[in-house]
Amino acid sequence: MPFFSIVIPTYNRAHLIQHALNAILKQDFADYEVIVVDDGSTDNTKTIVTGYSDSRINYIHQENGERGKARNTGTKNAKGTYIFFLDSDDLIAPTYLSVAAKHLTELNQPEFFHIRYQEIFPDGTICPTRTLNKDTIQQTINRQNQFACQFFLRKDVALQFPFCENRALKIGEDWDIILKVAQRYPLHFTNEVLGSIVHHGNRSMEVASSSVVLTSKNVLLERLGADTQIPKAVLKNVSVEFTFLAALSAAIERKRALAIGLWWKAFLQRPGIIFKRRTFAILKRIIGG
Repeated sequence: MPFFSIVIPTYNRAHLIQHALNAILKQDFADYEVIVVDDGSTDNTKTIVTGYSDSRINYIHQENGERGKARNTGTKNAKGTYIFFLDSDDLIAPTYLSVAAKHLTELNQPEFFHIRYQEIFPDGTICPTRTLNKDTIQQTINRQNQFACQFFLRKDVALQFPFCENRALKIGEDWDIILKVAQRYPLHFTNEVLGSIVHHGNRSMEVASSSVVLTSKNVLLERLGADTQIPKAVLKNVSVEFTFLAALSAAIERKRALAIGLWWKAFLQRPGIIFKRRTFAILKRIIGG
């Protein structure tokens, strides 16, 4: 039984997934398996993945059902003690798994663990994400997802909290899981930056329309609202965050009135957004048109 099962959902990313797999194969910790769940790709993803001779890399094909269903398929087929969720366009440093194993062992195999990441933009700019504070992590994650979908769940916890398979939830399915776990278990992490989120034109967060963001907000609020462990304040935070994000999407779509209306709605609930970079990005889009 491997210590880690790395679950990678993918759809038509044959040109990217080999970078993720190559990064995994460079790990200095060998006790893992990789489960690539091909969510109905129409490109040569299968050829790329099955072309690897390493027996730790497993390929599963399913009819297209979105990332949530693909991740659940991976979890159900996993043999590891921990499930590590990684997107097919993201990267990890060679020491990523060994650092995780060290912390998980020292923490006596907790339910949740996360390693910080940097963001790599198309122009080559690299931006590390914010440093987290263990004393305020609960409040932080209740306001905004700081873990993306790069985190470890002990397998029993991953099975307890499966991803949403509603296709209408296009973004935020990872925050859904994290919020539910956060109300029940400690959120352990290290601020070592060993992961990378690679931005590109087809990344789901970057192509989501304002209507997709607002629909996802409604689905997520319905799911979280059905969980009695989720405080009402968290529901408010989720609503504000998605409204704020939808405002940016509307600005990118050049729907100025909608962008202004959504931003104002978010501002009334959380005035502090006026100082956020996203606000300046919205203003730039609206004014520059």
